[in-house]
Amino acid sequence: MGHTIDDMSSRPDVTRLVLFKHGIAYLERSGPADGPFELSFRKGDMNDVLKSLSVGVVSGDATVGALAYEAPTDPDDELARRNLYLEPGEALPGLLTAVRGRVVEVRTADGVTHRGEVIGVDENETGTTGVQRLLAIRTDSAAIGLVDLAQVRSLGFADDSSRDDLAYLIDRSRAATAGENRTVRVAVNGRADRLDVSYVLAAPVWRISYRLVQSGDSVTLIAMGIVHNPVDEDLTDIELTLTTGQPVSFDIDLYQARWAERTVIEESERGGTVPTSYGQAYDSLDAGPPTGALPEVLLGVPAPAGAAKAMARSFAREELAETGAAGEYFEYRVGTPVSLKRGTAAMVPLVVAELDDVVTERIWRDGSGPNPDIVLSFDNTSGVVLEEGPAVVYDDDSYAGESMMPYTTRGTHVRLGFARDLAVRCSRTSTVQTVNTALRLDPGELITEMRRDEVHTIRVEHDDETAVDVIVELPKGYDTVLTPGAEYLVPFEETADHHRFRVSVTGRGKTEVKVAESRVLLRYTAYLDLTSHALGEWLSQRLLDRTTFDELSSVLEHWELARRCDEKVTELEDERETVYAGQTRVAEQLKVLGDAGEEGRVRERTVTALVALQDRETALDDEIAATGAAAEQEREAAQAELQRLVRG
Repeated sequence: MGHTIDDMSSRPDVTRLVLFKHGIAYLERSGPADGPFELSFRKGDMNDVLKSLSVGVVSGDATVGALAYEAPTDPDDELARRNLYLEPGEALPGLLTAVRGRVVEVRTADGVTHRGEVIGVDENETGTTGVQRLLAIRTDSAAIGLVDLAQVRSLGFADDSSRDDLAYLIDRSRAATAGENRTVRVAVNGRADRLDVSYVLAAPVWRISYRLVQSGDSVTLIAMGIVHNPVDEDLTDIELTLTTGQPVSFDIDLYQARWAERTVIEESERGGTVPTSYGQAYDSLDAGPPTGALPEVLLGVPAPAGAAKAMARSFAREELAETGAAGEYFEYRVGTPVSLKRGTAAMVPLVVAELDDVVTERIWRDGSGPNPDIVLSFDNTSGVVLEEGPAVVYDDDSYAGESMMPYTTRGTHVRLGFARDLAVRCSRTSTVQTVNTALRLDPGELITEMRRDEVHTIRVEHDDETAVDVIVELPKGYDTVLTPGAEYLVPFEETADHHRFRVSVTGRGKTEVKVAESRVLLRYTAYLDLTSHALGEWLSQRLLDRTTFDELSSVLEHWELARRCDEKVTELEDERETVYAGQTRVAEQLKVLGDAGEEGRVRERTVTALVALQDRETALDDEIAATGAAAEQEREAAQAELQRLVRG
């Protein structure tokens, strides 16, 4: 028999909560346990719980047994299959009907105990009370006894089977009324002075927001973490850790029962088992402790011993798999205990740090409008990793604007644009020129190299009286390089996508600067597509020398002669088709002409015409062959000269 409610000890309280950025929460419970206890989870959390739940005795003589949980079947269906489902308002009659044939002991209001085997429940109509229900039992003397259910005050079962069914009925009925919650029962044998439990659950992603407070030349960074209570209970004075790490996590259905398909065989057959497939395992990693200490105020609470480590001492297994660190994560461990009511969220302070060497810049990028952004520019000297999140900028306690803090490691430079400077206006105009720079004769084609020159004129106007510097960002083009020259501005830094130029403008002044860039372009021309006109242009542009021009012209001349021969062959083939058609027509006439008289004379003339057509066909065949051979000779000559030219 299972433990009753009175047998259950209280569950350990949540003492630590770790929230990850990819929607996973790691919880630790810790406390004494004197016997089994229950944990309650939402139905949707059961897969993660079954995947990760660890229980370990840290101190004490207790041992951990099975971790039992409710199967994902419908409790009402299970009771119905065992004939134990009781309709609402029919609990006692329904229970007695379910145990027909079993021995019960019924105590009535007059103190009399009736013992016997249940036969059933009858209903009798009465004139005054409506319906009277009578329990029929067979007594020890084989007589039939009738007990008015309205007088029954207690009911007991004489056999263990019935008592087990009653316990099962209570257990499944409790599960049926639990709604979406599911219970995991942890079997603890003996007393544990400290027992740790840990598991992971899906949780809302923790987020962060910043305040940047300017006061004179100093800027104070304030980071606030936004967290939600991921469990359906109050959390009181827990250790809260927020980490930027993203361990691998996935969902797998371990809660629903999975049945393996088996082959149905006759008794004389022997079925073989299917080999188990094991995935390749990774080598364990031992990266050591995370590098770089956090500020002292964030590390006030020592990390407790994890429940998974205590499992080795709890289950007394002789051989366990070796483990190692899976990576390094940056954590925010809140220095004071945190309490979260069920269904609530909180904003907790994470970092307060003075930033060094913060400067205000104006940055303009073409396409963002005429006014540059006002930007806070600084190195992350806070000593912590800054997670991505919104940042509100205050200037001497006045709202100045908003920005988005990117994910920023320690020491990384950050630029946060939080407002527009309406007193400064920027614009860009560009001129483009493309010129041919070289020719290259490759084996398969002629390659023309061109240079695309682009000159950008950047104009900056300023309405206020104080001189300012504006940083102008220009995008990097594919295979584009900046053109040097005294008249062109040089960038002071660059990013993966942009060059940055510094432009100074006086108070109420205007400034124009130029930036030049060029890009090499290639155009591919098949040799058969060359024209004399193109060769002449390249010669005039001095992209071809006279010798190469003459040799390419000779190649073109051979191709032109071959083209003319091909055209002549086409004309001759058309004529041959005409001659052949004439032969066919004359041959048809000869079939109907006789040899004597006038028909004989016509026949002679027709035969003469047919011979002439045959002679012409023979001459055309010879001329087509000769002309085709001449065309092929010209092409071969062109190809030979071209190969000599390319190789030379």
